[in-house]
Amino acid sequence: MKRQIEKKTLLIVDDVELFIQLQISHLGHQRYDIHTARSGSEGLEMVRSLKPDIVLMDMFMPDINGDQVCRLLKEDPDTWSIPVVLVSSGGRGWSRAASLSSKCDGLIFKPVRRDLLLSVVENLLGTNLRARDRVQVSIPGSALLEGTVYPVTLHSLSSSGAFIETEEKMIRGDLLELTFALPDRKQKIRIRAAAVIWCGSLREDGPPGTGIHFLTIDEETRKHLNIFVHENMSAREGTHESDAAKSSM
Repeated sequence: MKRQIEKKTLLIVDDVELFIQLQISHLGHQRYDIHTARSGSEGLEMVRSLKPDIVLMDMFMPDINGDQVCRLLKEDPDTWSIPVVLVSSGGRGWSRAASLSSKCDGLIFKPVRRDLLLSVVENLLGTNLRARDRVQVSIPGSALLEGTVYPVTLHSLSSSGAFIETEEKMIRGDLLELTFALPDRKQKIRIRAAAVIWCGSLREDGPPGTGIHFLTIDEETRKHLNIFVHENMSAREGTHESDAAKSSM
């Protein structure tokens, strides 16, 4: 008999039933033990009593806004370690500033993309543990975020994601358009949608940056990346990453 995998407990807090049901539909009824709350105060009490594995918290609610609830949870020794992802329908500038000050673990904007939601949730829960072939590189590129282009350097690359060095402060849940060219190839690769799924460094002494997961990538581009990675793996060591923080790259 196959061992049944224990479901992770997930709490969705939103005062609009439609948005709750959309997120449940995206996540899948069978994958998680999903609980719901309809206000910030109710969500706060449920987190304290239920101790869920992760919380999806609406930013704007009638009583207490999601960033305020998150701040209270992060200040509480009993709940500070529970991942909280804010879900916002507000302005991006204000929402990003509020999410950073609340010390949340991610920010997603409505309408919520299913692939983005799953990438962020699975990464935070460590349920996407898959060793992926990758190669260490140093490739210059650019990332388009909310209308602004930022220079980046790719330091780790697979056919499904990358680690990029950047001085720009990014948040788990950011959607980027990534452009770069593989060595000795003139044609540039453009990843139309790449999700930021973790922030930090690959090594203790490494440069700061973000791990990104390719959401929108055509099969031809994925094929080229696979070929490049496999051609360069034989000459390099330590190209497998399988821990939870980097497994979706």
